[in-house]
Amino acid sequence: MNDAEGPEGRGRCAVYSVPPGWYNLSGKQIRAESLFIRGGFMRRKIPVVTFIILAMNAAGLIYEYSVGERAATYRFGMYQGALQNGEYLRAFVSAFLHFGIYHFGSNMICLVLYGFSLENRIGPLKYAVVYILSIAGGSLLINFAGGRGLHAGASGAIWGLMTATLVYNLRNKQNPFYALRGIVLNLVYSFQAGVSWQAHIGGGAAGLAAALALFCLPGGTSAGRRNSGGRYPQYPQYPQE
Repeated sequence: MNDAEGPEGRGRCAVYSVPPGWYNLSGKQIRAESLFIRGGFMRRKIPVVTFIILAMNAAGLIYEYSVGERAATYRFGMYQGALQNGEYLRAFVSAFLHFGIYHFGSNMICLVLYGFSLENRIGPLKYAVVYILSIAGGSLLINFAGGRGLHAGASGAIWGLMTATLVYNLRNKQNPFYALRGIVLNLVYSFQAGVSWQAHIGGGAAGLAAALALFCLPGGTSAGRRNSGGRYPQYPQYPQE
């Protein structure tokens, strides 16, 4: 969610790379050099929820261009004390507004990188729960510690996706380094001027808590449980070189 503070804010996007490895797709072994093969983009389930979120963010950008960025963020940007004033809509709508095209574009790239993969792994319902709770967590911290600026952007929710991906990988004994590296790098960026650390930390904490509840409690999502129904096919992975 809200990853920029004020008109000078710019979006921060995680760095996500993929180790070399070989994967079997349609009977052919091919090199997994892109995130989309390793992370789930090439799987058969369409990440419907992520596409809906992308569309909602695009609608927010169109709205900003139609009424003006300043007017849109003044009306719906999140600020400290908004909930006490009864302005509950700001807590949600602010997550779909951005300060400029660069802010919007960088956040949407990160949403694709983390969202497509995680939704394919855990399913659309749990994915939507993680995303919404991450928005709520970011807005809640802004409400109590947001300072004097207006906050808007999607990266509080994206932070929730990053921490949820980390929990999922640890839960299923998968390599956590890539999600962890994205979190560490973005943590450094979060405390730069013009960036809403409140949204990042609040969204990340909420995503972490949601993931622990969804994946680690009895009956939570695991790789074995997810594949048992055959709804999310997983291609065999061959040893890395």
